[in-house]
Formats: sequence, C-alpha cells, structure tokens
Amino acid sequence: MKIYKTLLSLLITCGVISSGVMMSASAADSGIYNDITYSSESKEYEEFKVPDQISKVGNSSASEAIAQDENVSASAAMLETPYNVFDIYDAHQKYVKLHSGDMSMIYKKAEGIDVSYAQGKIDWKAVKDSGIDFAIIRAGFGNANKYPNQVDTWFKYNIEEAQKVGMDVGIYWYSYALDVEAAYNEAESCYNVIKDYDIQYPVFFDIEEEKQKRLPTSQVSAIIDAFCSRIESKGLYAGVYSFSSLLSSNVYQQVLDKYTVWVAHWDVAAPGYAHDYGMWQYNARGRVNGINTEVDLDHCYINYPYLISPETYVPDGTETDSSEQLFPVSMDKGKAKGIDVSVWQGKIDWDKVKSSGVDYAVIRAGYGDLATQTDKYFEANIEGAEKAGIDCGVYWYSYASSPADAVLEAEACYEVIKGHKFEYPVYYAVEDPSIAALSNQEITDIINAFCSTLEKKGYYVGVKSYANFLNTRIDPSVYSKYDVWVAHYGVSKPAFNSHFNMWQFTNEGKIDGIKGYVNCNYAYLDFPSIMKKAHINGF
Repeated sequence: MKIYKTLLSLLITCGVISSGVMMSASAADSGIYNDITYSSESKEYEEFKVPDQISKVGNSSASEAIAQDENVSASAAMLETPYNVFDIYDAHQKYVKLHSGDMSMIYKKAEGIDVSYAQGKIDWKAVKDSGIDFAIIRAGFGNANKYPNQVDTWFKYNIEEAQKVGMDVGIYWYSYALDVEAAYNEAESCYNVIKDYDIQYPVFFDIEEEKQKRLPTSQVSAIIDAFCSRIESKGLYAGVYSFSSLLSSNVYQQVLDKYTVWVAHWDVAAPGYAHDYGMWQYNARGRVNGINTEVDLDHCYINYPYLISPETYVPDGTETDSSEQLFPVSMDKGKAKGIDVSVWQGKIDWDKVKSSGVDYAVIRAGYGDLATQTDKYFEANIEGAEKAGIDCGVYWYSYASSPADAVLEAEACYEVIKGHKFEYPVYYAVEDPSIAALSNQEITDIINAFCSTLEKKGYYVGVKSYANFLNTRIDPSVYSKYDVWVAHYGVSKPAFNSHFNMWQFTNEGKIDGIKGYVNCNYAYLDFPSIMKKAHINGF
C-alpha cells in the first residue's frame, strides 16, 4: 500500500485529521495560472491627478499613535519596530469599543452602497425605498487643506440629501499618502470636510494606490495608523478600507486589530481575508434604483450606528449578539502557516521570517532532469531555515514531457535532497505552460512516474498545481495516492474538487526578512508528526 494512503488511514484512526479540511468553492480560476491582481479588486479609478507626495522610506511604527498635539510633527511618532507594549492597550481598547454596552445589539446585517462624484446626481429617496440601509460617501482625496478642489464635488449634496431621507451614512477618504506626515494631513483634511455632520458609520481610510502597495509593510502600516489614530483623536470612529490582497499581505495585523476593517473582494463566496472585518464590498457593478450608473454594493455585519451612538440608537429587532449566522464562511487557516521560496526571493533573513510567524517553508530544490539544475539558493535556504527553527519541505519544478523524463527528474531531485530531513512533503510542481499541450493521460502518467520513484526512496510525495489544472487535466486517481498542494489566489476557499492538505492562497505575500513578494500557504495536516512517526523524509 502507498505511504500516503497508509499514513492517511492511520491518521483517521487516531483522530488526527481535522474534520474541517476545506472543500471546493463556487469561484473557479480561469486557466493554468491564476492572474489575480490588485486591479481586479480595486475600489475605484480616480480621474484627478494630484501632486506626488514626498516618500519618507524607512522602518516605520505600525502601532505608535500619532502625537495628539497638532504642533508636533506626525513623523516624529515613527519607531523602528511595529511591536510595543501599547499594542496590549490598543487591543483592549478595541475590545472595549466593540463589546461595551448591550451585547444583544452588537451585530446586525445591513445592506449598503458607497458613492462618489462618479455616480453623479443621486435620487436618495429612491435609493432608500429600494432597501438600502446605509451609504459610505466619499468626502474627498489627498491633502484637501493644501489643494481645496480635492473635496468630492458631490459630497455636500450626497450627505445632506441622504440624511434628509433617513439614510445612515459613513465616510471614506481616498488616500495618496506615501508617508506618515501625508496621512496625518489627509486626516486633518477629512475632518475639516466632515466635522459639521452627524455620522452613523465609521470614517474609512481608503488605501489602494499602486505607489502605496509597493511601500514596505512597516510604511503602509504606519500610514494607516497615522490617519486612523488622528481621526479617532477627533472623537470619530475610524476604519481602513482596501482590497483583500493588500490587507492580507501588506499591513501589520497589530494595526488592523486597532481599527475596523472594510474589505473589498468581488464576485466570490466570501472575501479572501482571514481576519476580522465589519464590512465587505462584494460587488463593483451593482444597480440600485435612484442611481443611473453602476455602484459598489456592501454587506455590513457590525451594528455601527449602535456602537457609535448607543444613547440615541433605536432598535428594530434585527440586532443580535451572535455573528455566526451573519458572516460568510471565512478562510480556514489550517494548522500551520508557510511560505514557498526559490532563487527568485534572493537572500533571505530566516530569523526575521521566523519572528514574523512563519511555521514552515517549502523550498525549491531544483528543476528539470539534471541534478546540476539545483536551485541556486537551495542549500543556503535549507540551512538558514533549519537554524531559525523553521520546518522545511521541498518542491521540484517539472518540465517533463514523458514518464521517462519524469523518472529522470525524480532521480535528479533525489540527488539534491538526499541527506536532508524534511518535516513537510516533497512536491512535484506541475504547472509549466509547456505541459498544457500534453494529453490528460500523459500528464497523469508523468506525475505517477515522478511520485512513485521518490516514494520508493522513502519520501512523502505530493503534486502541486493550480486548482483549475488539478480539476481538469489530471486523473483523480492521483489524489488517492499522493498528497495535493493546490494554488488558488484571491478566494476564501480553493475551487478544487478533491482532497488537499496544503493551499497556496496568495503570490503577493509580504514577510519580514524577504524582499519583494512571496507565496504564502496554509497546511491542514500535522506533517512534522507524520514524518517523524513514520520515519520517512530522512527521519
């Protein structure tokens, strides 16, 4: 019997396998590659051109609040590290803010829209009558104190007419800030525009510009913190808006834990964001009575009107103290969080990677059918990860066009990895475009040839590819013999029709110690225990 099936049977008997391993989702990828980009989730395209902000690049604080004294420079609040003792206080304050008052009032499902000048003149009575509960209205963008024409041209009309018909409203401010000082000034601009209005929903900082997403995580985090902390110092309820990929990979969680989150992710069963959020922008092409253009549609799950003004809030009977029936099913983060790396990540500071919360790394050993095609950084990555206390697995990138080629690739892989111990599987990455020209049977035979060769040498083996390719180009019999590592980005669950134990959920991860983007993964089995107990993968 195959190693994989034997171990799986043993694990089921022992009750080790989690019953919550994810199944397929309704969203499907469109080809062998999932080209999920920021633009596919982005909130809007600005027609205005604003002056470039001056970027102050460096390690910035992600949790230090902006100085409350307006005469103190905002940039002076930046620190070298995002971690400090005040995070405990900030987290407690968020808990108090969310859980103070009557717990039976905390959660409430509401339907909303977000609008700007792009929607033109809106008939707000028709919007209200259509069943819309709230509207998040753009107040402006950039530094409107310096450039007054950057107040949204329809803001005054929208907020006043919406409130006349009894619509609850919130605010968003579109950011171009590239440093803390610019974000602080944007917060001041926003406050000056909205200060005379009663607002029932949060004031959201909209961060999604191309230049912003290229900044270091520390810088993005500090920018968000600067705006939101300044808004809250004015007595308002602050939040951050962006698309799920940026929130998941380019902001310190300590910052996101301090403010409410509005996540944008369209046309999926649930947003591809694994942490807490209060609002979800689920559609960018909605149609609502009273608006002549397409409009963004939003679900809200937190009862913001109650949290913001409990003394004036009038219950309608739809409030609840339980969120279980309101939120869509979120991402299952599994048993361990990992990355996969190759020569493309260059030199990695593995100690920083470990400190960032990474549990394991799947490292490219090489590619093709020659042992000389070892990944340039394989040995350095294995050594660095092991010294840092990070568990390791490996993958071999395939170019095989026949089973005979696949056997040569397996032998080459063995020559490179023998002598090492791996807590995670040895994966065969079958995703090169050249493979697409082969028949399904040829691809299946290639995978079986590689995996069986390495399995006979005492390795726990699996196949890795994109969800659509795994669904349509490989015979399902492979999945009963070998483990599966599925890649599908920008979704709450991979759209794979069979069992899998690892999911590559983004190719735009940002991890301390690695320059640029890196693939991030979740593992759903306790692989280290499996390898050690079965004395395989070098153990």
